[in-house]
Amino acid sequence: MNMTARQDTDSFWARARRGLLVATGFALLSLAACGGNGDDEVADRGPTTIEVQAKLNGLYWDAQASRLYLTDDEANVNAIRIWDGDDKFSVAHQLPAMEANQRHSLGQLTRAADGTLYVTRFGFGSYGTVVAVPKSGQPYNLTGLAGDRRRIAITPTADGKLIDGWFRGGGAPGPSGVISELTVAAGGQASEQDLITGLSKPAGVAVVGDQLFVSDQGTGKVLAYSLAAVRAQPAKAEDGRVVAEFISADSIDLMTAGPDGTLFFGGGAGTLYAVAPDGKVRTLASGWPGIRGVAYDAQNKRLFAAVTAPNAASPATIRIVPID
Repeated sequence: MNMTARQDTDSFWARARRGLLVATGFALLSLAACGGNGDDEVADRGPTTIEVQAKLNGLYWDAQASRLYLTDDEANVNAIRIWDGDDKFSVAHQLPAMEANQRHSLGQLTRAADGTLYVTRFGFGSYGTVVAVPKSGQPYNLTGLAGDRRRIAITPTADGKLIDGWFRGGGAPGPSGVISELTVAAGGQASEQDLITGLSKPAGVAVVGDQLFVSDQGTGKVLAYSLAAVRAQPAKAEDGRVVAEFISADSIDLMTAGPDGTLFFGGGAGTLYAVAPDGKVRTLASGWPGIRGVAYDAQNKRLFAAVTAPNAASPATIRIVPID
């Protein structure tokens, strides 16, 4: 081959390589813009509304896996679902079957340090419990827990323990709401140690550092306690610091917290709130149907809310709200 022909050939392949690099770059940009499944996926920060055929309650954002889990209380489902990041919510874990005369009543959902998911079951004063979903193996009900405790709230602590909230209904004398430390032993045997008594209906609980936060649906108060202090000496409801206060019609519900101590929760009145560590209340959304569980994605600064169906003919929704 003469020199001129070789130069022409080299020039051709150089142009081809440049073209391939440009095309690959455009393809990668397109994939990221569409929200692919790789590390460069662009998160939907909202505002977004996603319809879901489910009876929603608790939500949990798994920051390590970038996955949203949600409970589905439909009688023919009774499961924990997982979001695919788009518009699908598949069943991830089928929960233990209920008896024919028992109503489905799942509450808050959380994950412990060992990877086990835990979800409360309200139980209507007869079959309240906590369900464990291990990383491998079948989900099971914890044993040793009093069935008359109506459990809703649950959250982990930094030292690997669990905190749950419950109350007794019916003819229980006086305020019967309690925050307990839940200890799970080998074989699923569990016990509860009271930390705070005299609450009305503790629907939400969150732990940030040494601060234990409680949303009391019955009184409309968000209260704060020192976790170390109540472990050393159980407290009463009135011993808590009032972080914020709402009217009973707000029906404040399940709660989550950001790493800076900001609290997020909604309620039966359809308003979504953020409460800063200094107690400043911000309304994030209003006019929705009832709001149950919430979950916060700190990396992408977005909040997920489980919103109930407005009527029997309409679906429930997961709503995404940007937090700036």
